Amino acid sequence: MLQGRISPSSLPVVSNAVSAGVASVIVSYIGGLAAVLGVLLRLAISACGRWLAAQKVRIVVVLLAVPALVSLAHYALPGVLGNWYARLDQDKSGFAAAWRSFDSRCGISVCRYLFPSPIRHYELHVKEEVGFQKYIAALKKRRDKLPDPASAAPAQKFIRDYLPGRADAYAAQGRVHGPENITTIYLTGTSARPGKVDKYLEFSRTQKLNGICFDIKDVYGFVNYKSSLPEVKITQGKTPPPLGELAPLVAYYKAKKFYTIARVAMHQDELQAGKFPDRQIKLQGGDPLLTKGRTVWVDPNKKAVQDYNLAIIREVLAAGVDEIQLDYIRYPAEGDWKIADYYGLKDFDDKPRIIGHFLQRVHSLTRAYGAYLSLDVFGVVAWQEPLDIKSTGQNMHVLGQAADVLSPMLYPSHFGASFGGVANPADKPALFLEEGVSNLREINKTQVIRPWLQAFKWRVTNYSPQYITEQIRGSKKAGGQGYLLWNAGNIYEHYSEP
Repeated sequence: MLQGRISPSSLPVVSNAVSAGVASVIVSYIGGLAAVLGVLLRLAISACGRWLAAQKVRIVVVLLAVPALVSLAHYALPGVLGNWYARLDQDKSGFAAAWRSFDSRCGISVCRYLFPSPIRHYELHVKEEVGFQKYIAALKKRRDKLPDPASAAPAQKFIRDYLPGRADAYAAQGRVHGPENITTIYLTGTSARPGKVDKYLEFSRTQKLNGICFDIKDVYGFVNYKSSLPEVKITQGKTPPPLGELAPLVAYYKAKKFYTIARVAMHQDELQAGKFPDRQIKLQGGDPLLTKGRTVWVDPNKKAVQDYNLAIIREVLAAGVDEIQLDYIRYPAEGDWKIADYYGLKDFDDKPRIIGHFLQRVHSLTRAYGAYLSLDVFGVVAWQEPLDIKSTGQNMHVLGQAADVLSPMLYPSHFGASFGGVANPADKPALFLEEGVSNLREINKTQVIRPWLQAFKWRVTNYSPQYITEQIRGSKKAGGQGYLLWNAGNIYEHYSEP
């Protein structure tokens, strides 16, 4: 019988012993490796600490110098940076998108003073120069084809012979008034068109008014001038805009020494809401918010809505207007607004902040063109009742700081019965103008307060031209500076200044 042979029954015991030994070796190896790595890490941290201590002055200098150099480049080389951005953007680079996002956030904070926007420089100068030259060439071609009938209105003749120079296309050139003490009537796009506007300018001249306020985008959402923006072409369809080419028309107004105010209705925009359903204000159930059975509101916080309006405003500024006036710059106060699912809105207190941030973007754009920004606000907002702020978002402590001019719509007939203890507010023209302007002046110390006046007889038992005179008297008594007359049908009567 052979000695030392391992019996089959002892094999599992041997196998377990070998496995335990291998495991022990591995654990010991890992433990030793971890100890070595720990020592190396401590040595590395210690070495880094000594290096940082020795190089701290240089590090601080670099941390300060790099932003300073980048800031200097933004000030000294905006064209170079703008062209670089343009190339990246054309290549659809992710870096261009990140740059655009940073620039947008920087533009509404103190950061904008360190890093002036090269993207805005590109939009306002580099890109526009190409578009301007194309515009001149197209205008020449159209002018050569136009007939010259002897019966043409003065504005039509002016525009036929007008070829704008570079300076004429900017609001900073040729301004003769404002924005203080501007007095003007309101005109629809149809009334402000070249073939019809002369009679209104003549009325304004004899009435000694010095401005003209006309619709660029009306409350329906129709854009009244010939825009090159693709989205505007979608919303307008094939309907020809009554104002036609905007730059020569604005130049005509200026040649007559009128201060030009372009009214842009913002968030009540039925055309945009219809063509782009994703921009509508939605209810919590997903259906659109309805006003009198129609979908007319777009959400103020949606980027596409903001970009659409900013693009229109930029085109209008390039045509040379003196002032952009924003109407319907608010959330709706009609329909089921309390149960709407507003985009990006945590509670109703966010509304003024959202509108205020957008206004800062518009204000930076108007300033870049040397123009002014005015806001139309509900007349009752001058009393700053919490419910009115909750619905509209028009907190004048916030919004008033992002504009040059505030225009409350203090039409006496629009105040409810017994408002302020008055049985029929419509019959008290001076009272509500004085109180409303006074209330806004208490909140906004430095802005121009230029109210809208009622030039229509709705609800008024004693309407006459004197009704306008009394409103002017009330506004002036409270510190109002100038005024705008509203008549939706553009039917105006001569009146006397107080």
